[in-house]
Amino acid sequence: MYKAGGKVFVSNENRGWVYLEKDWDGGRLHLDLVEQAGLLGGSFSLLDIIQRAGLGGYAKDGQEALFLLEENQFPGVLNQQSEVFLASSLNDWSPKNRPDKWKMNRNELGWELRLPWHELSIQPPFCFKFITEDGVWLEPFHEFGSVLTTSEGVKNYQFDSRRSGRDVFSFEVVDKERNEELDRWLKYRPEGKFGYFKDNDEIEWFRVFAPRAKQVDLLIYQSSEGSSSERVPMQLQEDGSWSTKAKKEWENTFYMLSILQKYEDGESACFEKIVLDPYARATIGRNGPGLILPEPRKIEQESRFQIPPLRDLVIAEAHIRDLLEKADLGTASKGKSWFERLKIWISSEDCYLRELGVNAVEFQPLQEFDSRNEDEYHWGYMPVNFFSPESSYSSSPQRGTAVEEFKMAVEAFHEAGIAVILDVVYNHVGIPGHLLNLDRELYFRIDEFGRLQNFSGCGNDLNCESEPVRKLVIDSLTYLVETFDLDGFRFDLAELLGTDLLQEIEVKMKSIKGNFILIAEPWSFRGRLPNTMNETTYALWSDQCREQVLSLVKEGRGHEEIIQLLTGKLDSHAQPWQSINYIESHDDYSFVDRIFNGEKEEQEKFPDNLIKMNRLAIFIILFSPGVPMLSAGQDFMRNKDGVRNTYKRGDLNVLKYEDLNYYLELNLGVRQMIKFRLSEEGTFLRPQKMGDCSYHVCEGFPEGSIGLEIKDKRKHKSFLLVINFVGQDRTVLYPRKWIGSRCFLSEIQASSNAVFPSYSYAVFGLKE
Repeated sequence: MYKAGGKVFVSNENRGWVYLEKDWDGGRLHLDLVEQAGLLGGSFSLLDIIQRAGLGGYAKDGQEALFLLEENQFPGVLNQQSEVFLASSLNDWSPKNRPDKWKMNRNELGWELRLPWHELSIQPPFCFKFITEDGVWLEPFHEFGSVLTTSEGVKNYQFDSRRSGRDVFSFEVVDKERNEELDRWLKYRPEGKFGYFKDNDEIEWFRVFAPRAKQVDLLIYQSSEGSSSERVPMQLQEDGSWSTKAKKEWENTFYMLSILQKYEDGESACFEKIVLDPYARATIGRNGPGLILPEPRKIEQESRFQIPPLRDLVIAEAHIRDLLEKADLGTASKGKSWFERLKIWISSEDCYLRELGVNAVEFQPLQEFDSRNEDEYHWGYMPVNFFSPESSYSSSPQRGTAVEEFKMAVEAFHEAGIAVILDVVYNHVGIPGHLLNLDRELYFRIDEFGRLQNFSGCGNDLNCESEPVRKLVIDSLTYLVETFDLDGFRFDLAELLGTDLLQEIEVKMKSIKGNFILIAEPWSFRGRLPNTMNETTYALWSDQCREQVLSLVKEGRGHEEIIQLLTGKLDSHAQPWQSINYIESHDDYSFVDRIFNGEKEEQEKFPDNLIKMNRLAIFIILFSPGVPMLSAGQDFMRNKDGVRNTYKRGDLNVLKYEDLNYYLELNLGVRQMIKFRLSEEGTFLRPQKMGDCSYHVCEGFPEGSIGLEIKDKRKHKSFLLVINFVGQDRTVLYPRKWIGSRCFLSEIQASSNAVFPSYSYAVFGLKE
């Protein structure tokens, strides 16, 4: 019933109610629920006892439970002489058997009954409703909150002692229509710096873009939890920005922004929203406040990490907590933050990623997201600020240490020769919706009915056609690269960003780092990116690769499509490196879960055939043109116990390094594959353009197997890939020229009649 702690209801008169699962604890849950519903609300107020009882049937009044039935709810049914009773499971729905206890008394609103709260509070939640002396049931007149409807359509109120009456808020729905003023600002790209910065004259400023606000004030706090100690009015400029000079002594203190907005009718009083600065460089959790930090030093051009060409990458997708939760870091990591532990871990030559041999890591989002506390496991795909690294991963959010600690972690990866790609989310935001409260219609996509669009599946799509949004996206990405020396971005649901913005990002990022890595998830619930992306330097996730490899190893189907994959022609890209080949990512089931149909005890090893199927699938993506991406742990049979969506399940996502003891042979085999791919011999797997290699499918290979000759025109070398993709042995008769050739990655020799075990592979090479 309460998936997020409560429900939101809206009437036709632009009034709304928030019904909480339990009494309000003083937090902002009611505000969060309204924002999750895609609404902008003002004038929030907790219902008083009478209002709550009239709406929900009861409320706590002192030490009594007040049950209330208002006469105006049933015009024509009740009159002043009517007798009304409270019926419930407590009296077997027959209140007339004890009229002295259950008969309600007349009052100025209708009828009321008062019972000792302590007698009812010890009861589990129970249903009730009202009935007249003539046996007419008076059903709840709405579907609200504590009203339950049975499968037969019967409505009852519910009494729950967790909801004593401090559980219902009313609010006014702010419904702003699209007009010429909004259209003007949607098309206007603000210029210059925002947030806290120094100008060319070394004068400190605060600046925020809120062209439709009535007033914007800067709120200065001396502590992260205290009340505002100083309110500084900001001045509206002609370009729609609000600005004020700042004081040097404000640095390292805390701040928020007060946004005063007008209701659409122009008559109601204004409403205030306290929001986190979109340009805050450090935050204290999802709600804020922000921390006033000086502009960090940019990484100098000559000091920046030299990124390998995209075609030469082998990527591991990983989550910071999954990597580190069970990693053996020794005593050096005791008391350290996640970012600090990440630096310690990657600095060790025997850490998992370095031993695996990948040269790029793609981290799941690390910008401030909407987890409620440090202990809450979170994938990070619900951002609340685009500039600040996640504060819960730092040693001291109150001192803004996330900035320096994240920078040092990235530097440690670079020292290990590993490029750092960051998964970023610019298609929607998390809760609180600071941008929604800054200007809902300016920052979000709105349909013709004034509702937030939801092609992201998260309920609040950013409007990436809006020029202020594009400015925010470009500024934050630029800041992340120049401050932390990041090497690439992977754009979540990139279709929602649109090709124009993606190309603008490309131009800007390439101007900072020439080989900058740009990866796009090319779909959303709206559609896919067009083929014009082939004209860019973006690489796109290949869901075709994912599904075709699964089909081959699990069902033995689709070998023609696998040949297309092995020759760089599965996806309609202009260049082979424009395809990110993968069989597993953070989303959905793990690959092992998709191919395993049985049951396994916790300490039991997976069947050998399943291990071989997984190994073959990894071989296919590592030996195909394009950019291979592994999900961390694939090389030792990482699985999620058959659970599909594990975004809150750290226990299932964590890397269980002890499993390496069971699957060491698989792990060593994958290491060998990666080493070969990145070697001089493996250049044929990394073509820069179509035509660098020629391909020939061998004839005469038995059903269930593939033989593919590859000629590297640049190196004047030829290679033969042999794959047995079924669960039975296959005897392969090699073309004559390959007999006795050099064998890589397999003990199978190129003899006249070689037996290939089930789900096996081999690579042979010839010099011309």
